[in-house]
Amino acid sequence: MRTDRNQLRFNQALLVILLPLAALLDWPWLVYLLFLLMASQHTPWDLLVALKRLFRIPPSPVEEDPRPHRFARTLGGLFLGLASLALLLGLEGLGYGLALLVALLAFVNLAFGFCLGCFLYLHLRYARALITGR
Repeated sequence: MRTDRNQLRFNQALLVILLPLAALLDWPWLVYLLFLLMASQHTPWDLLVALKRLFRIPPSPVEEDPRPHRFARTLGGLFLGLASLALLLGLEGLGYGLALLVALLAFVNLAFGFCLGCFLYLHLRYARALITGR
């Protein structure tokens, strides 16, 4: 299976730059927009892929299982969804806190190559294998 490393880095860079900007300028609409971009991942219209193509960032495919990365992106999208909900309910501290947590984890992955979502995915698979015997 193949993973596009440039797509992963592009997604992470967007989160690292735009989520702190949204919190700093109190722009909840930017958190909502990034949530929509993350939520589009399992559709034929993956908006982050479309943005990467728009900016003419070439693909960098590597032989790697994409499932851990999809799981991590799903978790990031879930947290951005919760952040969006909190912001819609007027809970700015919680909303921006959750959004900044996503930005921090994206930064750690971008800067140091450690993907917490991928780590959790693999450990959940190991736990499942131990429990089910598969």
